[in-house]
Amino acid sequence: MSDNRHDLVVVGADLLATVDAARRELRGGWVAVTDGLISGVGEGPPPAAQETVDASGCLVTPGLVNTHHHLYQNLTRAYPPMTDKPLFGWLQSLYPLWRALDTESAYVSAWVGLAELALSGCTTSSDHLYLHPHGAGDLLGAEVDAARDLGVRFHPTRGSMSLSEKDGGLPPDDVVDDDEAILAASEDAVNRHHDRSWGAMTRIALAPCSPFSVTEDLMVRSAELAERLDVRLHTHFAENAEDDEFSMATFGCRPTEYLERTGWCSDRTWVAHCVMPNADEIGRLGDAGVGVAHCPSSNMILASGIAPVRALRTAGAPVGLGVDGSSSADAASLWLEARQAMLL
Repeated sequence: MSDNRHDLVVVGADLLATVDAARRELRGGWVAVTDGLISGVGEGPPPAAQETVDASGCLVTPGLVNTHHHLYQNLTRAYPPMTDKPLFGWLQSLYPLWRALDTESAYVSAWVGLAELALSGCTTSSDHLYLHPHGAGDLLGAEVDAARDLGVRFHPTRGSMSLSEKDGGLPPDDVVDDDEAILAASEDAVNRHHDRSWGAMTRIALAPCSPFSVTEDLMVRSAELAERLDVRLHTHFAENAEDDEFSMATFGCRPTEYLERTGWCSDRTWVAHCVMPNADEIGRLGDAGVGVAHCPSSNMILASGIAPVRALRTAGAPVGLGVDGSSSADAASLWLEARQAMLL
């Protein structure tokens, strides 16, 4: 091409990993970008573009995708008193700190967390923002603003909690809300922020925090709302032995059956962690096309266990990597998570 029809071309990479179906690796390869999307990949003389970036000495890959995070947890990153407890005790120790979250701290923590991800090659990130203290303001909007200011693709979730300690849940009263308010706020978040266009920079999913922090009715109605609005669903799932025990004691069934009876067992759903499914459940999750966010570092720090990634993928469940919140992972690098997954 002789004209500058591309906005950007990255040239001279020591190695360009296409990660296409043939797993092509191109020495001295180039990548062209137009209107924010890849418009060409090849080797040899690159096309003309308005801007050229020299990638000599670099490995060039597609943008990495982070499938699970709690960006606000950058505010309590590596907080020493909280690193020696399994999941439930860890959460209850941190809620008193997290209840101070407001729009300024949500913006700053999202900006810092997304910038850190970008430095490790991540161009798209989700976020599971389930903490909405009373009077805190529009926390999800603050996160979206941070992502737009940085220029990263952001698919956050409007999370929620409706069971406080007095209801048999884990969080304090002032960070939970009732089901009607949560559903209204969820629909409002989709209406204000969700972009349905191809390659959208901002999309919203619905994400009741976990089966142990919301009512069963909220799970059911969130699935119904997601179908009506045509958005995705996300939640924590089968994270550790405590999670399994809670499900049996509270719902009289294992976590996968709970997903099925609440209308969540579909390819609209992706779940975080999925450490404890048994062989039968792995098959059912795979048949339904439920996605899994594998968070190996966090699962190790909280002693949750090792997710059966190979079995899940074989069964048909899409599996991606997640860095999880920085309070339980201490870092937000997808390269480190990929390495950790490989070692496990």
